[in-house]
Amino acid sequence: MTTVASDGLSSSEFDGYVNTGSYALNAALSGSLFGGMPNNKITVFAGDPATGKTFFVLGVIKQWLEDNPDGGVIYFDTESAVTNQMLSERGIDLTRVVKSEPETIEQFRQTALQILDRYDESSKKSRQPMLMVLDSLGNLSSAKEVEDIRAEKDTRDMTKAGLIRGAFRVLRLRLSKLNVPMIVT
Repeated sequence: MTTVASDGLSSSEFDGYVNTGSYALNAALSGSLFGGMPNNKITVFAGDPATGKTFFVLGVIKQWLEDNPDGGVIYFDTESAVTNQMLSERGIDLTRVVKSEPETIEQFRQTALQILDRYDESSKKSRQPMLMVLDSLGNLSSAKEVEDIRAEKDTRDMTKAGLIRGAFRVLRLRLSKLNVPMIVT
């Protein structure tokens, strides 16, 4: 967990990029047509609803799977928006995509952490490249919000922002250490 900076071994360093499949997007993210997303960081695609965030993400997934023939994708779909037909039409191999549908921030955090723990338990030699996608962060509720709705309370949930920060505090370092890129919309 402690290294000499000149060794370049800390988790903040990255050794490559995830090609997005788009020269323009690669350049916007890394400053190079041949770059893209850092291969161990969280990249966020933000924008108004229906502006094409998922469209871009599916393009990145397709390119990721082409560039990593033994790799896989963990896709957290919180909107029930991405169908197998959509994936197939984009040329994405359905056998290499695992879909999870968390309803709350807590469920997402726990599932993602369990996946990363299992990934970490496997030997480095046997690990296949992995990309994680959360589509969409804004659509996740907190457990408190769900409980309040069930109880017919009209109170505002003030815990959501803290839960999101906490989830990414935990996940960010694990992702970096394991060289797992993540895309969040």
